[in-house]
Amino acid sequence: MKIIRLIFLIIVRQFWKLGENIYHLFDEPFLTMKKLKKDRSQKYLMTATAFMPILVYITARIIWDHYRFGGILKAVGIVFYIILFLEILIFLYLGYWVIRVILKKDTTK
Repeated sequence: MKIIRLIFLIIVRQFWKLGENIYHLFDEPFLTMKKLKKDRSQKYLMTATAFMPILVYITARIIWDHYRFGGILKAVGIVFYIILFLEILIFLYLGYWVIRVILKKDTTK
């Protein structure tokens, strides 16, 4: 029972930090990316969060196409292009701040 409680507490802590980091990405992105440089688990969670819109769309599309048409269609609609545009914006924003953190000389230690 103790191990289940510990696992639950770790999960809650990680998701709390993830929510905090997502909020701070818009509030103070430089400091957040600098902090994420050291925290590997949060880096993975942030990357997974950035990939979520396209993964959810692809999964829903595969399920719907199999249900409705019996196979996967080759053509994509406007929703795909909207999701793709959002993904590009997310990665440009994150990439910009990652590059700023990498190129900034760390004078305060």
